[in-house]
Formats: sequence, structure tokens, C-alpha cells
Amino acid sequence: MARGIADIAARLRQVRRAARAGLGMAWGMLGYPVAWFGLFRPRDALAAAVADLLILGFYGATPRSPSARLLARQVRRGQVGAVFFVAQNVGQPGDLTGLLRLFRAEDTAPLIAIDHEGGKVQRLKKDHGARRLPAARTLADTLSVAEARALYAKAGRDLAALGFSVNLGPVLDVDDPANPVIGKPKRAYGSDPERIAAYGEAFVRGFGEAGLHCAAKHFPGHGRSVSDSHHGVADISAHWAEDELEPFARLFATDHAPALVMMGHLRLDSLAPDGRPATVSAPVVTGLLRGKLGYRGVAMTDDIDMEAVSHLMNRKEAFVQALAAGNDLIMIKNLFGYDPLLPQRAVRWVRKAIARGVLSEAQIMQSAARVRALRGPASKS
Repeated sequence: MARGIADIAARLRQVRRAARAGLGMAWGMLGYPVAWFGLFRPRDALAAAVADLLILGFYGATPRSPSARLLARQVRRGQVGAVFFVAQNVGQPGDLTGLLRLFRAEDTAPLIAIDHEGGKVQRLKKDHGARRLPAARTLADTLSVAEARALYAKAGRDLAALGFSVNLGPVLDVDDPANPVIGKPKRAYGSDPERIAAYGEAFVRGFGEAGLHCAAKHFPGHGRSVSDSHHGVADISAHWAEDELEPFARLFATDHAPALVMMGHLRLDSLAPDGRPATVSAPVVTGLLRGKLGYRGVAMTDDIDMEAVSHLMNRKEAFVQALAAGNDLIMIKNLFGYDPLLPQRAVRWVRKAIARGVLSEAQIMQSAARVRALRGPASKS
């Protein structure tokens, strides 16, 4: 009975999300001609830097998608520096390769990201030319660290051949089999921090051998949450423990620290008593990740359009607060409430935040420099 109710609730969420996406796209298309024909270009160093802080999504699974075509045009114009694919963007193999060619047209080289962890969280299939990977827990139970690295290297070559440059993994969360979003799908390597870090390093090194950058997630630890941050802020305050930082700390201390770390939409009252999720919390991003753990790579958000954030603040507030918290790369699906003029608005949001003293130009330029350092391939050592 309970399972049936859960299935109905999940289906209703899917229907609601589809309806929101359709309405959002229809409304957003009113501004499409202005975005397509507008004369906007980054006219100064600050505007160019803001472009590098954006990793945007798009609607559709073919290169004929108006949303994808506009985003590719914005990439070519220097308004957006990175794009990401989710499940609804991955259709037939020919359409996928067409989309990747679209984003890389005219010698543009944006960062192109996708989730390819293994198990249930891998968007690409064998038909796309990408080998399927076992879930993290299954892999760690059946393969040695060296074998895992070799497998990840093969998978990395598949993704690189298609045109991807960033893999949104590995998961460094501590395993709790009861957790609905990490434990049950077996996305964590285990509960021992040393084991998690070892297999996480194998992931980073393997994909790095193929030239891909990796984004470790979900900081500061999603494994012991009791809810899914896709549907609201996951409050980890009652169950989180400092040992959940250890896999991150161990991996950062190696010669193969991940190029990116993804912040989770996770509420941790002991560090952020204002109740804000880690994504927009300076004590977590700047204080914990940068300060305590000494991380010097790119800090990126999970999608700020997810309900965990959008229920608390609008997109403008989330974007500015995420930067103020210390993030470098802001992920925005731009599907629910599609805004074809989002890159232009982001520049205005940053200028106004600097004028108010919420952000500084030096901070924006430093973040852009960290992101630009990823334009080349990952280290293959």
C-alpha cells in the first residue's frame, strides 16, 4: 500500500514538473527573439568573467531544439562558458552527437558536463558509445582500486570521444543503505572514509587519463540525509557527523584532487544556523570547504533551480547568494521559468551586487580565473 502511494506521488511529481517545464518554456519564448537578435556581447572584463561563472542547461534532445540552438549561440558569443546535459537532453545517438557538435561549432570550447557515475546515475547508454558502469557500492565490492581506475579510464575515453569534458562525479558521500537518494541506489562506495577516498581517487584518475575533469559531490555530505534534495532542502543537521568530511579531505590531500567540488542543497544548522542550504552558505563554502579543508579548485553549485533552493528564494537571489558564499560556477537548468535572456541578466545582477557591496569585482575575477583554468584537459598522471 505504502509503495503504491509512493509511486503515485512520484508520478504526480513528474506530471507537475512536465507541466511547469512546458509553461515555463512557452512563457520564456516571448523573449526569445530579443535574445537571438540582440546585440549584447560581453563588453568588458567583468561581463566576460560572469560568462565563465555560468553552467546552463537547455530543453530538448535534438540539435533542432530552440533552447539548445540559442544556448549554443550564446556560447559562441562569449555569454556562457559551460553547459550541462541531463536525462531529458539525451535522445537518439545521432541527436546526441548533433547537439555536441552544435555546442562546439566554430571552434568554441565550452565546458560540457554530464553525470556518468555508474548504476542508476549515468545518462549515456551503450548505443551512444558509452560503456555502462556498475553502481559505486557494487564496483567497490567487486573490483580492486586498480581495476576500478582502469574501468573508469575506459569510460572516460568514451565520454571524451563524444565531446564531454566534465563528469559530475565521483560521489564521496558516506553510505547509509536507508538513504533514499544515495544509499538505496548504491551511489556511495561504502561507509569507510579511506575506502571512499581510494575509489574516489580511482574515479578522478581514470577519467583524468582521458582528459576529463571531475566534480566530487555532494559537499558537505549527503549520505546520511533522510530526504532527497531534488524535492526540497535535505536537512542533515540531526544525522551529519564530521567524519563525512574525511573522504573529501583525504582526496584533497592526494596528487589527484578533483578539479571541482559540487555543493549540495543540504541544511546543516551547526554551521549555518540561518537554515540556508550549503549551496548559498558562506560558512560552508568559504569557511568549511576553503578554510578548514583548504580546497583550492572550483566550487560549483548543484542546480539552483531545484526545489530545494527555488522554494526559498528566486533565481536572482540564489545566483548572487551562491557567489557571495564563495562558489565559482553556478549551475542553472533554466527549464522551469525558462529565460532566454539569463546570461544578460546575470551580468546585471553581478554589477548591482558589486555596487551594493554584496560581491566584489576581485572575487568575480578570481572565480573566473579558477574556471578558465579548466579549459585545458585534466592531468593524465
